[in-house]
Amino acid sequence: MQFSIRRTWSLLVCLLFVGLSIVGCGGSSSGPTSPAVNMTLKVGTIVDAIPFFPLYVAEQENYFKTQGLTLDPPTLPLLGSGAKLATAVEAGSLEVGVGALTDAFTMSRVDSYIRVAGAVTNDFLLDIVVTRQFEQQAHLTAASPLADKVKALVGKKVGISSPNSATDALVTYLFRQQGLDAQKDVTKVSVGAATAADLAALQSGRIDAVVVGAPGGVQAELQGIGDTFISPVRGDIPSMQGQLFGVIYLKQSVIDAKPKAVQAFVRAIAQAETFIQNNPDQVIVLLQKYLKLDQKTVSAAWSAAKPSMPLTPQISQQGYETANQFHVKAGLMAVSLAYNDLVATDTINKALIGS
Repeated sequence: MQFSIRRTWSLLVCLLFVGLSIVGCGGSSSGPTSPAVNMTLKVGTIVDAIPFFPLYVAEQENYFKTQGLTLDPPTLPLLGSGAKLATAVEAGSLEVGVGALTDAFTMSRVDSYIRVAGAVTNDFLLDIVVTRQFEQQAHLTAASPLADKVKALVGKKVGISSPNSATDALVTYLFRQQGLDAQKDVTKVSVGAATAADLAALQSGRIDAVVVGAPGGVQAELQGIGDTFISPVRGDIPSMQGQLFGVIYLKQSVIDAKPKAVQAFVRAIAQAETFIQNNPDQVIVLLQKYLKLDQKTVSAAWSAAKPSMPLTPQISQQGYETANQFHVKAGLMAVSLAYNDLVATDTINKALIGS
């Protein structure tokens, strides 16, 4: 009996010691404390232009803050070209790029973990602008057949933002459609993505034509510099109608490391796209502030571009496949890339369900 009592007391002392040890190590009935969720993202874009307008709206209407997201730096860096933006995202100096789908496709050739997490523009909002003198000498107008307009560019100097960019792809695509070689039959001149500089190069005669983002064509017309010669969004190139253009893209590693932050970013863009559809008067005010242009230019440009603004960041398979074929035919991809291999549908769906 005495032996049994000793054993009982010894057992109780041991249990008490173990319990105190667990408490001393931070154990509790509620479990370990969850680590803080990182809600900061490094985001960049190319230039201030209509194709990326929803990003600006999300900033101005404080949708990122509403979603609990902090942008680092708070003023989004403008990289000046899609190639530079893509390089920054690939290198990790930026986590999210809001730019052209072309750059995501180009990155996918060397990095299979690039993902597209939302639509920002649903049409190819780039135009080819020429001077009126060019049109007169070629005996052509914006209403002339597409084949004639492309052939008029043979032997000319055409301004693009940079090699392998969306502007470059458009020229190559058009020339291939007509059985021409854009590497031999035209001289591509890199002039950057700043519209003012592009139009200045055209006006000075440094180049004969230039590929510019909206509202560059409208600016050229209203300033008497030239005309919008070839415009996908106007319907000049039927095979490019409804082509996905402006997108959110990033690496899968960013989605894995910061899923909540990425979803918050997509939701903020969704809010901006809804705002754009529902507030026409306020949109014109914001767009004028964004582009720093007069109301006449902004109103004319917006009239043409508004149908290209998505209702949601969801990416349609049809718009994606049209873009896919464009990039293959433009020589930027050897083979098409399946929708599910590039589009982060799970991330987009989780973001929108949580909105």
